[in-house]
Amino acid sequence: MAPTVTALDDRPGVRVVDPIESAQFDLWTASPVKPVSVSPDVFRFPVGNAVEISTSRVVVPELTSIYLHGEDGLAETFDPSDGRLRVEGARTLEINSAPTKLYLRVGCPLVVTREDSRVVVRFDGVVAVQVGVRSLHDQPAGTITTPERPEAMMRAVSLLGSALKTTSPERSFPTLRGHPPLIETGDVFAVPDGIERPETGVRVEMPPEYEYVYPAVSLAYYLGAEVVPGTHPQLVTENGFTYDLAGDIGYERRVGRVLRQVFVLDCVVRTEGYYQIALHERHRLEERLDVDVGWLYELPLAARLEQYLDVPYDAVADVIPAWPLTVDVDPSISSLDAMPFLANELAVVRTTPDQSGSATPTPDVITDFQRTDSNAGSGSGSEGVSSRFVTPEPVSFDSVGRAWVGDGVPVGVNKLTSGSLHRSLDVDPDPSPIQIHVVCNDSAMQAERAVSEYYQLNERHQFDITVHTDVETGELRALLEQDADFLHYIGHVTDNGIVCPDDHLDTEVLSSVSVKAFLLNACDSYEQGLQLVEAGSLGGIITLSDVADTVATRAGTQLARLLAAGHTLHTSTTVLQTHLLSGTNWLTIGNATLSLCNSQSGVPLYLRILEVEDGIFKSEVSTFVSPSHGLGSAIKLRIDSKTRYLVSGKLDTFDLSKSELDKILEGDIIPVDYDEERYWSDEISASDLI
Repeated sequence: MAPTVTALDDRPGVRVVDPIESAQFDLWTASPVKPVSVSPDVFRFPVGNAVEISTSRVVVPELTSIYLHGEDGLAETFDPSDGRLRVEGARTLEINSAPTKLYLRVGCPLVVTREDSRVVVRFDGVVAVQVGVRSLHDQPAGTITTPERPEAMMRAVSLLGSALKTTSPERSFPTLRGHPPLIETGDVFAVPDGIERPETGVRVEMPPEYEYVYPAVSLAYYLGAEVVPGTHPQLVTENGFTYDLAGDIGYERRVGRVLRQVFVLDCVVRTEGYYQIALHERHRLEERLDVDVGWLYELPLAARLEQYLDVPYDAVADVIPAWPLTVDVDPSISSLDAMPFLANELAVVRTTPDQSGSATPTPDVITDFQRTDSNAGSGSGSEGVSSRFVTPEPVSFDSVGRAWVGDGVPVGVNKLTSGSLHRSLDVDPDPSPIQIHVVCNDSAMQAERAVSEYYQLNERHQFDITVHTDVETGELRALLEQDADFLHYIGHVTDNGIVCPDDHLDTEVLSSVSVKAFLLNACDSYEQGLQLVEAGSLGGIITLSDVADTVATRAGTQLARLLAAGHTLHTSTTVLQTHLLSGTNWLTIGNATLSLCNSQSGVPLYLRILEVEDGIFKSEVSTFVSPSHGLGSAIKLRIDSKTRYLVSGKLDTFDLSKSELDKILEGDIIPVDYDEERYWSDEISASDLI
């Protein structure tokens, strides 16, 4: 379903709506307009829908940077801190804060100015303006069938790079990396029409074994590389260059390093292309390396790769973004169908030996009343679950997300299921408001009902929130089986199921669940959450142990705020853990990359104030990838600076004045940690922290 552009009812302008992501964005005009459909081909960038309007002015009702692309594709940048920019000739304007890819195309001189909290684009009189929009949602082009032999699987993995929309360094932008084709097993090797590997002149040689193929899927996808059997793992280019993929640190670590190093160098080199921005990571690398970025940009992929791998890893390690996802997988055929999804996330993949055993998590210290039903015993299936705990090995680099694909209950990381990943592709677009059910089944936990207000704080989206109390088993079953975006459960879970006033609802009896995602904010809710995912839900947040009532209420309200701020299921639990001592009790299950909505700025932020002295706030600013702004996106903070930073992890430490801090706080819903307290940007200003 393509995005729509329609006239506003309450003022002159248009509304862009992406029904796939349930997101909207307004543009105001000087007088009422009537959008007329035009061919999307008028744009040099891919768009799903295009219209034309006539106006002398377009107003973007928030502060944002804008790329102004000339006919040669190169872009100038308007920064709100500049105040004014005039350009001559035809331009395509790319509006960076929109929840879609949003372009304006005009054939005349224009002036862009900042006016209060808005950006205004003025033309020489009333002119034709084409508006083009593309959803950030992406789908695989088809499914490759392969026999289970590793040699055949290598042929399939070689085709993952068919989804790349370019082989230039710009493929480091998430919107220029399409979703790889899916892979399934069958008797014969078969490839749908149109799926072809790009000619990049790069191949990856390795022994034909699962332990070698799986860790290479993201690298093969990103390089558009052919994967072939060999006696020793190595990268080989068409120029005869070879690079050892084993070495003294081992194969999996080496492959992960190459992926991260090549990616960050592409992000730096792309600044010589269509988007010539001041990138923080480029500045840091140029301080320590003698590199000709312009020369590197012009090289073909294979030759550029050779130059990248000549750079010592230690020289780039500290400028690589925190990697969004590291996944441990069972090195067997059962993990194959998850590989295209992991490659799509550019996940670092590791194969893990059998860890079945009796490892158990260390419980948090709980000094308050436990969130359990005193008449029904302890949490759901705690003894059975503990016998199946597995503990993934630590990661040697900065990784925001961790996941496990295989049997057992992973401690401290997401339990990822291939079923939830595949179902995420099948979700039908729905332009209706985001529907959330809040279910409170314990009168002692009424304070957590306030989450219904927090979910509505994001003004970019429309929400339909219903609060239910004392929900009996039949009604709860009906809520889970009907279409909805999210269910937030507040109450108890026991060995017998989710506690209701009349009985327990054991989710194992549910044959179908249509709620897309959920939070079971109750003790030991892993087993009940797993059954929800296996019955049809895409993902959720669960607990692995008993949780104190007061702690659970704090966690529930924080998770609601984080989800409303555009965080994914996983990053919501990650930020929860940065403040809440018992935050490690809350984990994700299923597809943890899901989000309820987009953040208002597109990129979720987290702010940690280290100290305040003489009115200066020494602060760490961190960002997280999201479905709309994946790995490779760049962000500019709302302070007087032209510098952009690659998204994911800590950007830097800043000395902020009161006015600079307030600019950041005014831009989005942001959790702020200071002096062991958590604040929220919509409730404080810099003055409140002095």
